This record gives sequence, structure tokens and C-alpha cells, in this order.
Amino acid sequence: MKLEIMDRRSRFEDFENEYRDSKAYLRRARQFLKDGQDHSIVFNVASLALERYLVALCYLHDMEPYNHNYSCLMDTVEMFMKVPAELNKEIRSLDQIFDICSLDHYYHAEPDITDMERVLSMCDAVEELFDQTKIESIRSSLAP
Repeated sequence: MKLEIMDRRSRFEDFENEYRDSKAYLRRARQFLKDGQDHSIVFNVASLALERYLVALCYLHDMEPYNHNYSCLMDTVEMFMKVPAELNKEIRSLDQIFDICSLDHYYHAEPDITDMERVLSMCDAVEELFDQTKIESIRSSLAP
């Protein structure tokens, strides 16, 4: 029983770290946009935020994200929740820009302004997938 509580606490701490970092990356991306940074910088920072949001969702639902490309993360997320089809498709489309998991066919496209806008919008949509009641309930149950 004690080990189970420790594992749950540890996984929730992982969630808290990923969730906090995802929000920080998104804030930074929006700050870069406001400051007039190049759209590719904003895109890359927002993409990190999106990845961290998806990892946080996995940890919140006690799932281990085994790979951090967008399709694999979405495969894991789909194991515990239904994601709106259009959002799912949009997130998975990022792997066309970041096809970096193949040693034989490494590819990293240059994002355009619409890609930047899309990834910022995806972050907002994924943020809405978090069940704040569940988060608060777990926080309360793990409080000393």
C-alpha cells in the first residue's frame, strides 16, 4: 500500500513538473510572439509546450509516454481519453514537420506562420483537455 502511494505521488509529481513546464513554454512562446521574434522560434517553443502538455496528460492518467513524437504521444493519450478528431489530426500532422525519429530519413521542415498559429491553437485546445477537478482531487489526496 505504501509503495502504491509513493508510485502515485511520484507519477503525480511528474505530472506537476510537466504541466508547469508546458505552461511556461507556452507563456514564453507568446512573449516571443509579442516581442516580434521570428515565427519559427515561436513555433519551436510552442511545439515544446505542446509536447509537454501531452506528456503531462499521460502522467495525470498514470500512463507512461514511451516516445515523444506527436503520433506516439497521441496513441498513448487515446488509450485513456477521446480527443476531438480535428485536434488529433492537427497534432499528428506536426510529425510531418518534425520527422526526426528516423536515422535514415531525418527531416525537419521550416515551419511557416500558419504552422506557428496552428501550434499555439493546439496548445490552447489541449489545455482544455485537463480535468481540473481531477487534478485538485489528486492534489488533496496526496497532501500530507
